[in-house]
Amino acid sequence: MSEFKQQATIVGERLKEGIDTALEELIDLYKQRIFNIAYRYTGDRDEAFDLSQEIFLRAYSKIKLFKSGTNFNAWFMRLAINTAINYRKKSGKNPSHEAFEITVPLEDAVSSDITEGLENQEKQRRIQTLLNKLPRRERLVLILQLWEERKVSEIAEIMGTSVKSVESLLTRARKRLRKLAEKSEGF
Repeated sequence: MSEFKQQATIVGERLKEGIDTALEELIDLYKQRIFNIAYRYTGDRDEAFDLSQEIFLRAYSKIKLFKSGTNFNAWFMRLAINTAINYRKKSGKNPSHEAFEITVPLEDAVSSDITEGLENQEKQRRIQTLLNKLPRRERLVLILQLWEERKVSEIAEIMGTSVKSVESLLTRARKRLRKLAEKSEGF
């Protein structure tokens, strides 16, 4: 188990035990990850901030459902994604391009060759457009694997499904994305 997952499990256990500082520890540990998830589902920084707070409050109120000795990270990420999905359904919004924005690392964006940086941004915009055309579950497995660098087993835990199902979704998503890219001009 990675150091992060061990730390997350300790914080999760502390939260379940009702230790006063545990919620603050959880927020410190996950704030960037949860904000990124929230932003992908809302496309708006203010809404993402509100959704992030809702996710942390939901974790606090649902912590009794966490089974001690299991993977807290998977439990919390599943809760976060489900909360984000429900939030988007309630708001009646479709994900905007910003909702799944793929950003260029700062050191890549500040390239000595400005045209290269612009080409990267254009490529990202095209990838985003193609991603938005995928069904929700296929888009989700690609995002979890490629941008959050999750293993297939972790994705299965987060999505509450089997490893084989995730592998199948990834295969279908890649094929569909490839076909979409071939149809798109200039990709």
